[in-house]
Amino acid sequence: MKLLQSLSGKVVLLIFTVFVVSFVPKLGNIASGEDTCVCAYDGYGYYVYLPHFFNEGNLNITQEKAQQLQNEYCGGIYAYQIVRTENGKELNAYQMGQALIELPAYLIGDISARIFGFKTDGFSKPYYVLFILNGLFFIFLGLIYLRKLVLLYLNEKTTALTILFLYFATNIYTTFYLQNDLQHLFLFGLNSIFLYHTIQFSRKQTKKHLLYSAIILGLTVAIRPTQVLMGIVPTILLLKEFGISLAFFKRIWIYPAFGLLWNLPQIAYWWIVGGEPFMPNLHSEDIVLSDPNLIDFLFSYKKGWLLYSPVFLIAIHGFYVLYKRSTGMFWAIILFLPMYIWVMSSWECWWYAQSFGSRVMVDIYPVLAILIGLSISHWKRGFTKIAGFGFLIVCSLLAMLQTHQGMKGYLSYENMTKQHYWYIFGRTNIEPYSGKHLEMNRGAIDSTWISNAQRLPKPKYRYSETLIYSLEKPVTIPSGSLFLTDIVVLDKLPSDEGMLRIEIESSTSDSTKSALLMTETFSIHNFYNWSPTEISIGQRQNQSKKETYYINLQRMRHREDKMHFYFVASEGVTIDVKSLRILGCTLKRK
Repeated sequence: MKLLQSLSGKVVLLIFTVFVVSFVPKLGNIASGEDTCVCAYDGYGYYVYLPHFFNEGNLNITQEKAQQLQNEYCGGIYAYQIVRTENGKELNAYQMGQALIELPAYLIGDISARIFGFKTDGFSKPYYVLFILNGLFFIFLGLIYLRKLVLLYLNEKTTALTILFLYFATNIYTTFYLQNDLQHLFLFGLNSIFLYHTIQFSRKQTKKHLLYSAIILGLTVAIRPTQVLMGIVPTILLLKEFGISLAFFKRIWIYPAFGLLWNLPQIAYWWIVGGEPFMPNLHSEDIVLSDPNLIDFLFSYKKGWLLYSPVFLIAIHGFYVLYKRSTGMFWAIILFLPMYIWVMSSWECWWYAQSFGSRVMVDIYPVLAILIGLSISHWKRGFTKIAGFGFLIVCSLLAMLQTHQGMKGYLSYENMTKQHYWYIFGRTNIEPYSGKHLEMNRGAIDSTWISNAQRLPKPKYRYSETLIYSLEKPVTIPSGSLFLTDIVVLDKLPSDEGMLRIEIESSTSDSTKSALLMTETFSIHNFYNWSPTEISIGQRQNQSKKETYYINLQRMRHREDKMHFYFVASEGVTIDVKSLRILGCTLKRK
């Protein structure tokens, strides 16, 4: 085997072996029936196109059908992926590009299911096994092409070191192992292939490399539309070679052509099922380029990319070396990288839910591998080499320790804070372990959070209660709605970490009909959260009752984000509200 004949090839096989060994227990859990959930959450959104198309013959995926499958295989996890549009259609909010690269494994799983008598619904054991094996295949493909890419710039030894540190000093392992159903694993591999062929074309001017480069870039854009930013690389390289000329346009046109071609199934889905040919974002978040979360994205304790993978700081030196080696590639990357970071940090959910560090940066690690490798290759003198490799080793130990902490449950993939980071720092076994320093879990309402927050030590923490609204006099709400107030959350409250305590005394004319106290969190761009509090159904008719309700505050995406408060009563019901107080119970960290 050729890989065994080179040092970098041996490193590739070593890393792949680590992943194979890690994935074997997953396959064992599938075989034993202990694990039946092929994918859930975002991964389910990407995958569900396939089972629905092959079993129903169409892509009219309803929330009800999607929920049935999740209930059967994934313990009833909510199928939020299917949303109702303004024109009343139900559409999958997730791009279908990933389903295209999952298709071969799906078909093999389908054939296997039919041969061995399993359910052919896309979720039985054969499909799940092939789903895992497909992830391993792309891990291997990414390693192979990463090696080929880095070898375009570096020798065997430096290439081997670059790959080794890229995998062991970053969040790659956790991202690939725990989130093998998401885009990052696939985009890492495909971006390695794309960059390899793009650079080869810039050097050799062969049509084969140009074609492969365009095909792969188009496919990645179908998987994640922001991949269009990768088009900066061939654009700059072609401009350097040909300038603004006919020769430039004769080559560059192929990239948007393949981008459109790969996206035709998506456009057809939007048009046929949704009634419109272009519906680019059905999520509850937007990319708001005018208000990026750059500092949090790069350095925060919650998900800061460079905090959890500081090894990439040496890419700064790598730019210097690249400028000397290849000015075309230097300008391509130095234009692409800041733009990519800006766009990724502009997504309103800039922390991208569950992850170790910033998982969206893993997609472009092949680009950064070139910079890291070039920096390593330039360490010639004794002190520079000792300091450089010392830094790489420290970064590797930190990443491996934090990976271990994540697997143990000490390092939270969602709710990290400065206080918790330093509470667990450097510790491999924490007995007794406490999660009191973590950010509150906004996904579950737990009124004991208030008493726990009150006990946290000062001055590192400051708990406070702020009156948001108080009803001046009793009101009667007939069928319809009554607006109460709205607030700019961060003007009214010390922080967005906390709960609303709603104290209300009311009576209902009909306890079989609904009346709601609505709390909505929104920006000028989007609504993030609707929190209805039922105050009628189940109450005693015409008898006043005091109740206390709790609602979690949502993380504010923008400084001016607001909350609305209002009543909504169903037809035929009247609500008498004698008193109402809304308090913000918040925690300020220092």
